[in-house]
Amino acid sequence: MTGPGWWNERRYGLIVHANIATVPSFSAIGQRADWYWAHLDGNPPLAEVLAYHRDRWAHVADYDEFIPFLTFHRFDADELVDLAVAAGMRSLIQVAKHRDGFCWWDAPGTLRRSTDVGPTRNLVAEVSSACRRHGVLFGAAYSMLDWSRSRDGDPAAIPSDVEDQVLDLVERYGAQMLWTDEPGGDAAAMIERARDLADAQDIELAVNDGWGIPDPSSRTFDRLPPDVVTGPWELHRALGRSPGFNRAERAEHLLSTGELLDLLTEVIAKGGSLNIDVGLGVDGTVSELQQQPLRAVGRWVEDHLDVVHGSTPFDLWGDAQIRYVTVRGEMIRGDMVRGDPSTTQLVAIDLAAGSDVVLAGLTPDRYEVHGVAADDGAAVHWEQHRAGVTISRIDRSPTGLAGVYRLSLRPAAETIRLFDDPRPEPLPLQPLLDAAVAGDIVQLHDGSYAGSLHVPGGVTVRGMGWDRTTIHVAGASHLDARASLENVQIIETDRIECRGDAAAVTGCRIDGVIVATADDVAVRSVIAGSVTVRGERATIERCTLRGVVPDAIGILVDGGSGHRITRNEIVEHRCAIRCEDVSASTVTENRIEAQLWAVHLLRCDHVEVADNQVQHTMRAVDVEGGNGSVITGNWVADGDSGAVVEFGATDTAVIDNHVERCRIGVLVWDAPSTRVGPNTFVDIHEEEPCVHGPDVDVS
Repeated sequence: MTGPGWWNERRYGLIVHANIATVPSFSAIGQRADWYWAHLDGNPPLAEVLAYHRDRWAHVADYDEFIPFLTFHRFDADELVDLAVAAGMRSLIQVAKHRDGFCWWDAPGTLRRSTDVGPTRNLVAEVSSACRRHGVLFGAAYSMLDWSRSRDGDPAAIPSDVEDQVLDLVERYGAQMLWTDEPGGDAAAMIERARDLADAQDIELAVNDGWGIPDPSSRTFDRLPPDVVTGPWELHRALGRSPGFNRAERAEHLLSTGELLDLLTEVIAKGGSLNIDVGLGVDGTVSELQQQPLRAVGRWVEDHLDVVHGSTPFDLWGDAQIRYVTVRGEMIRGDMVRGDPSTTQLVAIDLAAGSDVVLAGLTPDRYEVHGVAADDGAAVHWEQHRAGVTISRIDRSPTGLAGVYRLSLRPAAETIRLFDDPRPEPLPLQPLLDAAVAGDIVQLHDGSYAGSLHVPGGVTVRGMGWDRTTIHVAGASHLDARASLENVQIIETDRIECRGDAAAVTGCRIDGVIVATADDVAVRSVIAGSVTVRGERATIERCTLRGVVPDAIGILVDGGSGHRITRNEIVEHRCAIRCEDVSASTVTENRIEAQLWAVHLLRCDHVEVADNQVQHTMRAVDVEGGNGSVITGNWVADGDSGAVVEFGATDTAVIDNHVERCRIGVLVWDAPSTRVGPNTFVDIHEEEPCVHGPDVDVS
């Protein structure tokens, strides 16, 4: 995978979203406002959008009836590109066609386009021309999906008008980037033709991996930066919770200046590029809320252009406070450019903007540091020691958003070893287990073990602690009935299965996931990605679960009764806890921060969700169908709703919850036997904290 020649010089860019849904510009906080159509007609639809549409757009029966309101009367392409330049960006990707099929130029093969309806303007032409005037690289995002029509015939075939539209963006408008997020058919031949058209114009075309072709220019990641990866890659992240403009979002739902700089420097330090999504309003402008963090970070980027555009990764990317990159010698200021050409010029970014900085990892056994200079010209005192490099600002002057220090260093001279210090090979694990019988404890000591992990029934495998005992797992790993795995770290595996009744995993750290397919399984004090349960009476307690992929579920309980999910910390999942067809179970005292759902009860009976703490999550609790569940004593903040009870749920009680800084308190939709209250609502965005439906009087 090889990017074009300009790739490393344009590491930060803007993606501009607009479609027919820009007219209502609404979704639950956490969902995509540009998917308004899908939220109305989905299976199931999004109850929050149904309620909003009922209250504000009940006279609009068909999605395309929004188009006449799509005036874009204040749209100015030069102002839009000026914003990207002020933000320190060097590329701009325009969403030329969204999944709703609306095109923002005189696209061939359709009349659902901005030149014929709505704004009656060619916005792709205006934006691409403005990009050329301002020296910003222009790209186009094009959805291969089209909700406006169903396709017949060969699903692998690309309709001719789709191919014509994609090629048109390159041939007539000079798009140097073609982005999509959903492959549609065999796009390889089409992209090859697009590359030929770009070559004919003497431009280098970049295409992301969303097209599903074998040789993309880059890999695309969504929302969260990956670990360090090789080859060109980019992160795609909305400035708010929705790529399209959502009128429900407040400043706290958008990346702050500090959070945006934090994200940008992490991506750059890991060798990637960052593309930030903003959404246009119905008048065609970017809101002041979105502009503020972009412009603030842009002022920092302007002072450190070589750090953002053109740097390369160091052998350490950094940590939560410090970020490292290397820059070309000719771009270093002052005496450092006249130093030994064999030295490496390293840039350290201090996000804490402190007066005293410790650069861990730059130890004398690895590097010899010859000079340190602050980008703002401040006098500094520095010292290299066994812990790294300490930098102190002599006059204690403020550094602004982040301190930037440039170091001249070279690899340390190779030391003479008097004694060999070989790392011991991992000990074979399975022979220790083969001789074990029920009731035995297999004690593992400090160090590493390797092999398949099959814990026989009734056997306990116990380490010295996950930070002291590591097992490198090869192949399958599972526990039989009453087997126990305790106090170890498991790496190089994607899952551990608890196949026997009463199996237990306690005090472990696991790279992958835990899957329990038996009854009475216990998972306690575990650090992992997720836990899946298919059985009866599972206990999941005091675990820390962190999402590793955008669509992950932290705890999935599929059927059964008598489950207990308590005192866990669950973050960064799409859904933290989902229970499907579960009965007589409890979800209590968990701390949760998720994307869309904290607790989702789907067709569950008599489940108690109590005393949980939920922040920054669209729905704190969602009861969909089922009977007799109780939502009580939960503390919820900074999401869209405290609870949603919907689509046939019966006899649900939502009582004694505390909900603050959310758009609404409780939404009850098609669940008339729900009992709501008393609850405490603080700083709710909407005038009425409780919304009921779907009945509506439009007379």
